[in-house]
Amino acid sequence: MPLLKWRWVAAAAGVVAVVTAGLLWLLLGWSGSPDAPVRIDAVKTAFGIGAGAGGVFALWLATRRQRTMELQLAETTRVAGVTERDLEERRVTELYTKAVEQLGSDKAPVRLGGLYALERLGQDNPKQRQTIVNVLCAYLRMPFKAPPTGLRGRTGAELKDEEDPELLVRLAAQELLKTHLSHDEPGFWPGMSVDLQRAVLVDFRLSGCTLAAADFSRAEFVGAVHIRGTTFTRRAGFYGTEFGDIANFDQSVFEEGAFFSWAHFARDVRFTRIRSGGLFQCSHTNFEGGADFEGGEHAELDLADARFPQDGTK
Repeated sequence: MPLLKWRWVAAAAGVVAVVTAGLLWLLLGWSGSPDAPVRIDAVKTAFGIGAGAGGVFALWLATRRQRTMELQLAETTRVAGVTERDLEERRVTELYTKAVEQLGSDKAPVRLGGLYALERLGQDNPKQRQTIVNVLCAYLRMPFKAPPTGLRGRTGAELKDEEDPELLVRLAAQELLKTHLSHDEPGFWPGMSVDLQRAVLVDFRLSGCTLAAADFSRAEFVGAVHIRGTTFTRRAGFYGTEFGDIANFDQSVFEEGAFFSWAHFARDVRFTRIRSGGLFQCSHTNFEGGADFEGGEHAELDLADARFPQDGTK
């Protein structure tokens, strides 16, 4: 028992002894009958009161001990919780670091393993999802020699001639973004933002998705682009973007508008039935293959100095 507790016990015993002695003296001194029965009753009464006082103190001491034990248990539980969180954060950090290191490998299968390791990490740890999306976008922004055209619709022999392991890794990264931004998928990650400025994207699909900020400024789309029925909760950026094939934005929603200024569409683009809650800016945009805005709802549509085909398709 700690020294402090022994002092409390000693002090309590002394108090009880003093109280008992004082009561005994008072009862014996003030008693009008000095006979033995009276003295015996006085002694019994004094010791009874002393025992009661001792019992009260014992109860107080037990209550105090119980309170101390509760506080110690609460502190132990808190420390255990902090330790567990620290261990979990350390584990997540180690998994993240290892996956990112895999992305830097010179072997395509190892890079693919890093992508899927990051995906599993994000699926199990919602707080890490935006960071993982940022890593996927950063990977797609890295320099890449794209094929001259998209791969969809081409024969197996044609694909084999241009088979590129790095292309397969990048297509997998694009598909992971599509999977976790699709609002109808069980693996949907809400509230994500993407930064794909200057990225080279092949056969890019983002249909049926919901995301917050999105910036594709000066990106290069190789092959068809399908961003149909997608909701952008913040303003979407396609400034100076190069679209090498058809682009489909049918039924997409731009809640805060979008800017396609100085973009270049080499083939047809469909902005049919889209809804824009803010400025939909297409100034200086080159619609080489024509553009279809039929059924669109725009708070404001800016087509200043936009260029359309000579037949006036618009």
